[in-house]
Amino acid sequence: MQIARMTIALELFFKEAILADTDAFVKAMMSNGFSLMSAEQAIVARGNFTARPSRFTRMKGKGMNIAAIAIREEQVRNYIAHINLIRMVMRDEIGRSIDDELEACSLLTNAWIKGSMQASRVVSSITVKDIMARKEFYGFIAHRNPFGKIELVSIPRQDSRREEDGEWSKMELDYTEDDEYLFSLHNYTNSLARVFEHLSGLSSYIASCIRAVEEIVALGEE
Repeated sequence: MQIARMTIALELFFKEAILADTDAFVKAMMSNGFSLMSAEQAIVARGNFTARPSRFTRMKGKGMNIAAIAIREEQVRNYIAHINLIRMVMRDEIGRSIDDELEACSLLTNAWIKGSMQASRVVSSITVKDIMARKEFYGFIAHRNPFGKIELVSIPRQDSRREEDGEWSKMELDYTEDDEYLFSLHNYTNSLARVFEHLSGLSSYIASCIRAVEEIVALGEE
């Protein structure tokens, strides 16, 4: 099983507008090795890694997108370093702490994977009942949407006293014209530390999910 490439986007939402001055943001990033991709949208980049203030008008100055575009599996560590660099620049150059200002985090990963079985056959033949029976998908509710994708949404936690209870996750499984799996994972949390936890185990988690659905199909054919 091989993860061919991944695109990861981390959307940070702040309590206050800390990115209202986009010129200052761009200048600070460029003085730390970033290049300017789009002056209009204040997008800066270092290789496959980008950063920009949120494009959502209602989030003017209160959001930031930190992305990794078409990276390899082994580059996830570089993406974590990319996030930490932006934290440092915001603190030292702009005088604002991402950690102190943070309200919520939205982490979206798209992964294209070559499995050991025909992806189109696996996705079309697997049943929601079989998915729900696997430990890899414990805590999720699954269904097949009108477009044939498998969707799984996390079940809300019951103990509201726990800090992590504000979290939720969503997964989607589809296939491409090149017969690769397209696996999407969306994690929503209020903690940057939890984002790093998700990223640290990202590749192994995706591989375990794909392996599980292939095993379900293989067992059904015996």
